[in-house]
Amino acid sequence: MSQPEHPIVSTRYGPVRGVKKTAATGVEYFNFQKIPYCKPPVGERRFKDLELPEPWTEPLDCTQQGPAGYQFNKLLNKIVGSEDHLYMNVYTKELQPEKLRPVMLWIHGGAFMRGSSGTEMYGPDYLVQKDVVLVTFNYRIGAFGFLSLESKELGIPGNGGLKDQNLAIRWVRDNIAHFGGDPGNVTLFGESAGGCSVHYHMVSDRSRGLFQRAIVMSGCALNNWSTVPLRGSAERLAKALGWNGKGGEPEALKVLMAAPAEEITKRQEQLLTPNEVENRILFAFGPVVEPYLTEDTFIPKSPLEMCREAWSNEIDILIGGNSEEGLFCLNSIKENPSIMDNLKGFEYLVPMDLELVRGSQKCREYGLKLKRFYYGDTQPSFENRNGYLTLMTDKLFWHGLHRTIYARVASKRSAKTFVYRFAVDSETHNHYRIYFCDRDVRGTAHADDLSYLFKNNFSPVAETNTLEHRTMQTIVELFSNFAIEGTPNAGTIERELWEPVGSEVGAYKCLNINNVGLSYIYLPEQKRMALWDSLYTKDKLY
Repeated sequence: MSQPEHPIVSTRYGPVRGVKKTAATGVEYFNFQKIPYCKPPVGERRFKDLELPEPWTEPLDCTQQGPAGYQFNKLLNKIVGSEDHLYMNVYTKELQPEKLRPVMLWIHGGAFMRGSSGTEMYGPDYLVQKDVVLVTFNYRIGAFGFLSLESKELGIPGNGGLKDQNLAIRWVRDNIAHFGGDPGNVTLFGESAGGCSVHYHMVSDRSRGLFQRAIVMSGCALNNWSTVPLRGSAERLAKALGWNGKGGEPEALKVLMAAPAEEITKRQEQLLTPNEVENRILFAFGPVVEPYLTEDTFIPKSPLEMCREAWSNEIDILIGGNSEEGLFCLNSIKENPSIMDNLKGFEYLVPMDLELVRGSQKCREYGLKLKRFYYGDTQPSFENRNGYLTLMTDKLFWHGLHRTIYARVASKRSAKTFVYRFAVDSETHNHYRIYFCDRDVRGTAHADDLSYLFKNNFSPVAETNTLEHRTMQTIVELFSNFAIEGTPNAGTIERELWEPVGSEVGAYKCLNINNVGLSYIYLPEQKRMALWDSLYTKDKLY
């Protein structure tokens, strides 16, 4: 039976009209974009918790994607976006399959300040080859999604963006069956700030039971950038927008509510102080430990405490990262080579969650330990920057992932934890390294794996029988196998190749994915992880 070009599907709030498309891989699928999952967060609703959409009766045109949230676009070198941007996108091959299909629900990254679910970066063309329903969506970013005020009366404790995501996951639970998806078989996956978000849903009781599996890519709640310290960012932003500093948070909020969205976006980019930058605080607005508790609190205490008692210790996960994550820091040291000269004794690179006073003997001692490990007797400089970039790979990404793996093992639950390491180095498809680092360096930078999971505007669709095409098919198969079968070892993947981590804290193996293919090996970064472990007492480590 032929399927309609413009199918209409019912949702809980009203009917939506999609369009039949052909993916770059030749597969036909149905495309539904810009489906509302809440009332637009505009006007009086700016910064506030979301409200459910007003129902509608006529079919909504959901054939074109909606806008991104307000952000500074590095490639265009300008501010783009809209406050009315909170929509779902659903990509499905069959609306009424004989058996409902597993759902893969994607959370985009972008340092909680940028990014969107748009097909410029997250085209469904590769994943729709498999028998899954793919869902992507936008959430509020920057100050719009992560403003936090300490005054309970104002009702903005923070983490609005994570609460948006929670509502989107609930939308999937309540509506995805109409699109052929199984609400009882949802795999949440995301990368960078999206991976960190996935992990927050795994540890927050607000998302308990809303998904059945998770894939955590290059970011987690134990990375030291995963929570932003409460440093009066809201009042600082209000002052940058012209507030006179009088009347406390209520007056600051009035200024923030009245400010044009473009101005908020512009000023939030300039908010970090030189000291915060020196301490490697990466962004002004992101997740916070909320200043007071309500029934909707998403992060009530430190992520480490949440990990220890997480409901998700009962579910299986894939977790991992890229071999040279820290290459993403190359751009900042190219723009400002003095960063390398100002590393001094590395004390500003000591993790802030150790709560050591900068300048204290202990902090200096730890800093020198890092310096000796990554630089030996040589002096850091722009020319020998690789030591620094490797250190940032470990500090910003791998050690948090490593601690998360240990926390799951230490919980003594029987759920499986599969660890991967992505190390494919392509001249055409490692888009982040090519466009945002340096096309002449080699390695697998932060976000380079995305070009093999999603079609994007940076990388051409790979020709069959190339390294890039093989890698794409492998990654898509591993991840979709996990969503469909509950194990990555299925289909054309060698059975039992990739084993989960054992039941004792210690050295563990990973699936290494590189230009040669797949191998199951001890994590090559294990010695580096042991160095960072040695900075923590056991009660702070996992």
